Amino acid sequence: MQRPEEAQPEGTEEAVSEGKARAAVKERPAVLMDRDTQCEKEQVEVPPSIPEAPFSTEEATPSSQVENGEAEPLPEPLHVSEEEQPKEEAIPYEATQLLKEAEEQPKEGEAIPEVMEQAEEQPEPLYVSEEKEEQPKEEEPESSGEEEKKEVALPETVQTREGKVQDAAAVPAVAVVDEQAEMPETKPEEAELVPGPKAPIVQRKLPLSRRLSIGVRLALVFCLLAPLCAGVIYGVNAWVTYTSLRTHAENGVQHLLNMKTLLAGSGSTDGQSMIRKSPSSMLDASTLKDAKEEVLAAKAEFEALKGLLNDSAVIHHISQWLPQFEPQITSAKAASQIGIELTDIAQIALDAGIQLAPRFRGPLLANEQKPLVTSTDLQLLQQTLQQVMPRLDKIEQQARLLSLDALPLDTAQRNQLQQYVLLLPQVRETLGLLENMMGVAGWLLGVDTPRTFLVQTMDRGELRATGGFTGQFGELKINGGRVAPFSLTNVALIEYAPGSPNSEQDAPKEYRSWWPFANWGLRDANLSADFPASAKIIMQAYKDELKKNVDGVIMFTPFLIEHMLQVIGPLSIPKYNETVTAENLEDRLHYYQLDNAGILKIKTIEHIENNEEARKVFTSLVAQALMARIRNASFDELLVLGVMGLQNLKTKDLQIYFANEQAQQLLSRYGYAAEIDRSTDHDAFYLVQTNVSASKASQYVRTLMKDTVTLDAQGGATHMLQIRLAYNQLGSVYGLDTYRDYIRLYVPPDAKFLWGNGFDTGEPLCGGTLGHCPAQGIYPGQELICPTDQYEAGASAPMIGDPYYRQWHPLNKIGPPNNFKSDIAGRAMFGGYLVVPKNCTMLATIAWYVPPQKGQQAGVYDLLVQRQAGTFPELDLTLQKAESGCATMPRDGLYYNGVMTQDMLFKLDEGQHENAASCPEKPAVAV
Repeated sequence: MQRPEEAQPEGTEEAVSEGKARAAVKERPAVLMDRDTQCEKEQVEVPPSIPEAPFSTEEATPSSQVENGEAEPLPEPLHVSEEEQPKEEAIPYEATQLLKEAEEQPKEGEAIPEVMEQAEEQPEPLYVSEEKEEQPKEEEPESSGEEEKKEVALPETVQTREGKVQDAAAVPAVAVVDEQAEMPETKPEEAELVPGPKAPIVQRKLPLSRRLSIGVRLALVFCLLAPLCAGVIYGVNAWVTYTSLRTHAENGVQHLLNMKTLLAGSGSTDGQSMIRKSPSSMLDASTLKDAKEEVLAAKAEFEALKGLLNDSAVIHHISQWLPQFEPQITSAKAASQIGIELTDIAQIALDAGIQLAPRFRGPLLANEQKPLVTSTDLQLLQQTLQQVMPRLDKIEQQARLLSLDALPLDTAQRNQLQQYVLLLPQVRETLGLLENMMGVAGWLLGVDTPRTFLVQTMDRGELRATGGFTGQFGELKINGGRVAPFSLTNVALIEYAPGSPNSEQDAPKEYRSWWPFANWGLRDANLSADFPASAKIIMQAYKDELKKNVDGVIMFTPFLIEHMLQVIGPLSIPKYNETVTAENLEDRLHYYQLDNAGILKIKTIEHIENNEEARKVFTSLVAQALMARIRNASFDELLVLGVMGLQNLKTKDLQIYFANEQAQQLLSRYGYAAEIDRSTDHDAFYLVQTNVSASKASQYVRTLMKDTVTLDAQGGATHMLQIRLAYNQLGSVYGLDTYRDYIRLYVPPDAKFLWGNGFDTGEPLCGGTLGHCPAQGIYPGQELICPTDQYEAGASAPMIGDPYYRQWHPLNKIGPPNNFKSDIAGRAMFGGYLVVPKNCTMLATIAWYVPPQKGQQAGVYDLLVQRQAGTFPELDLTLQKAESGCATMPRDGLYYNGVMTQDMLFKLDEGQHENAASCPEKPAVAV
């Protein structure tokens, strides 16, 4: 039974529409809230609701139940005054959406209590924007036919409170949420259709499809933004890491440069003061401490760099996911480790320097009261080297992992670092030499026992096997690193004195076959070009003649003195009003030794009657002045002299022999022993000249060697060596004019002599007592070339068994060398005399074959050419294969033409052609 105020004419069109509307409500169970309460709570404008119209549904309370009192009557609907009613608007967008979502709600028979509870717990309702509320319905897209079938039917017309029939589209829809399959008996507080211009806002939960839609959108946004944000963050971290790495590296290098500047650069690390410091600045205690602070700071930077490279997640990820950057990372790690090892080495060295520095101030060698070096100092140095060497080995290992192109360096930095890397082997070798010398340093410096070394000067003007005639000697005494005053003695005063022990003494048996002079003694003891062999002979002769033992022998040529004068400056000899320089040294020595005017000047100044005694006085004064300068030299000068001494050991202008076997082995190991090469790993030859003219003519003789080497298929070598002596007497020779030179050629022990020519046979040809020689030449091959009518041998010094004693000697016939007995173990020898008149040129030729050496590599040929001390031979060398001629020389051989200043090694390898050159059209040696 219907309520009176809701009664409508039965069968009317409005009633049918009302039924359809109520059927739609049945399909969407909802939790309705009191509109006034909801408005107060949300404080938003409530959209107009659909006016209530009477309708009946299956779930509505039947009128019979009302009449029977079984159901409570519906409450009075709320009315809104006309002033409060808004203007008519199109159905809000929310109502349309709610109707469209009806199908997505639980169907009939599904449980909904949980949904209802969630709806009650929803904190905030969903609001429809004003734009969507104002959209007219006619602008909504028309739904398809299938959608129309699914949509809930709405009443086409409704009746307003005033009884007017109005199109339902013009009436605002009721806002409802959440439908229920079976709705229990409707209660007023649970559901109510309120007529009026506004419908209540109902708190509801978003449908599942919309919740999924929002979630998917959020997920998509996250998927798009997360990598972008992560990339930005990762890039920032990578940039910060790179900046930190570069900062640590640059700071570490700068601290090392500051250390270098303090020790050997300028007086200020900031570059403001660029006053050049001497090496002795390294001995200043405050400087060493400042340098140590820089080293510690550099080490801290390199350790931080290493830690960042090893621990940084950015570096780890780059190494793992970007392998193309692995060379940069590997090089950076290697560079950081090299920096750490360098700072460790510097710190160790500085600690030792701080302890030793005070002792190395002022003149180092002159103070004989207090030792310069003690055993404690040597132990400290040895410990320092033992700590340094392993770290240097680590640096070499890390340098192999270092790729300079992979580091952020400019060209100048890369080139400088490359030079340092290339110096590592040399530094390693030098420190290795020092480390090995620590074991014998105490012996050399006389730390526990004073040492005495025999010193002999050599005059290259009168060439001998070791470099020159030894006319003077002295004793060098060393005690605790300090050097005693030094002077030279004329050997003639001993050996030419009456009752001399060397009177009528013959040379050692190895040299008697060719040594021409009697009364052999100390002055002629340097017979062997192998300096250790000569040193042993000299030490024995010194013991026999002066009854003294020495701990070694030191010999040097005038070139060593010239080099020293370039460092310490000229020497002043006030008594003679002379200034000796590197340029006039030999000339001044020869003048006072050999020139009658010079000897007379000495006799006048020194009041000496004996010519022999007077001849060497000036030379002795020069030696005393030189040694005094060395004893009082500064640390800087001694350091330069030490480096220069090593270079002169290589060129054999300084030669040293130690009686201590361990010390001598060190010299031999590093190529400072001036030995004849005895290796069987390569081919070699050594030309040795000995002036037996009793003159200083050697300084005017040029030695030219032209060797053509032809290699066979087995690796054997056939040599054809031309030896040309060009004697052009430009000044006084202080003796006889004719130059007599005994030539010895040392070759491998299995070498086979083939042929030779140009050597004196001892058989007279012309000249002397035989009459004049032809004016234009005497030998068929023109081996001797002289000015016209100058083919005369002239006089000779007294020689053992000379048939022309005190007579003019004839020129003899020439032939092959006549001495094949070597005085050097492990070497074969070809020897003979060459006689060259004044201003003439003599040519000698020797041919020999050398089979492949035992240690020679297949397809590789090595040739070592050794240089005699005191000489500068000109070498013209051609290496070629047997089937090759000059036309193919650039492809198959090697050619060299130049002046020798030290031993030279030549290598010819199959496939190696870069050193090849075409054969010269004419000999490269001058006549």
